Amino acid sequence: MLRVKTFQANIFLIFGALIFGLLITSLSIFAQEKKQDPNKDEQMATIRVDTDLVTLEVAVTDRDGKRSSTGLRAEDFAVYEDGVRQKIASFQAAEVPFNLVLLIDTSGSTRDDVGLMRRAALRFLDELRPKDRVAVIQFNKQIELLKDLTSDHAKIEDALSRLTPGTGTSFYDALQLTIDEVLGKVEGRKAVIALTDGVDSFGYQTYEQILPMLEKDNTSLYFLELDTESLTEAGMTRDCTDENRFEFSHKQLVKYFQDYGRAGSASYLGGHCTIPSGDRAEINHRLYESARREVREMANKTGGRVYPVKQLQQLDSVYTQIAAELHTLISIAYYPSNERHNGKWRSVKVDVKRPGFSAHTRPGYRAPLD
Repeated sequence: MLRVKTFQANIFLIFGALIFGLLITSLSIFAQEKKQDPNKDEQMATIRVDTDLVTLEVAVTDRDGKRSSTGLRAEDFAVYEDGVRQKIASFQAAEVPFNLVLLIDTSGSTRDDVGLMRRAALRFLDELRPKDRVAVIQFNKQIELLKDLTSDHAKIEDALSRLTPGTGTSFYDALQLTIDEVLGKVEGRKAVIALTDGVDSFGYQTYEQILPMLEKDNTSLYFLELDTESLTEAGMTRDCTDENRFEFSHKQLVKYFQDYGRAGSASYLGGHCTIPSGDRAEINHRLYESARREVREMANKTGGRVYPVKQLQQLDSVYTQIAAELHTLISIAYYPSNERHNGKWRSVKVDVKRPGFSAHTRPGYRAPLD
């Protein structure tokens, strides 16, 4: 009888030990899972950060219009989205490197000035800091990435030496290539300097298609707006037997009809040479009006600027102004209190609380759309 009791006691001890071991193992696994959960949460938070973080590049000027970021701190700024004050998540006032694309129009309207444009762009390199990176794209009817982003001045100079005049202008396609392929996956400060008259004539993209892309991106557009209207008008009004004439593309005639159509103007879609010379001058003027309006809206929506250039000799001083602004921009970032991904436009305003200073940045952005 004693042996049976002893045997039963041993069975209970063994069974208890097994239960205890299983309990310890379960607790260990549970603890490991609990330990891993915060990492999963952190990874999810990182995804949210990359999607939702809004970064503003802010140019600050004093009463005299001079750019300044010296001594300014996060508490000197107030950021509002759709009128609601936002909490600043990061602030950077240091002169950090930037990524810049030189987008150069080498179409028929600028072909006589390619040499001057090249020399001005070469002098612009003197304004850069060692870690600034530059890409060079030329566009006419064709688009060519002459050099991807690099801080090697010799490679940039080589790219500029290969600027070649052409015909036609695929301006909006060139912008799409710039935003999607060159700057799309780049972190940090990004800007485009477009040297062009802004008149688009070929390619697939239109202004209506490109503007929403720019509103979602964090790239500032600076336009060195060339004045080529008189040259183009002279070419467009030449007789169709003149081999030196310019001709409207079908894309331009469609745009004119859509923006300024009047009775009988649909017949212009038949082709350039069916249009009376006087009407060609009117169409040319209207296309330049549209281009100037669109260039200014793109610059405004992205926090950039438009610099009208009457003579190419002005380019040196304009490049200097742009470089000075880019090097003194202040980066302010925040997570919007409005977390909805509805694809809608949201207005943004930045105030400087220190007397005598004012801020310039993009007026808003388009929210992501799930």
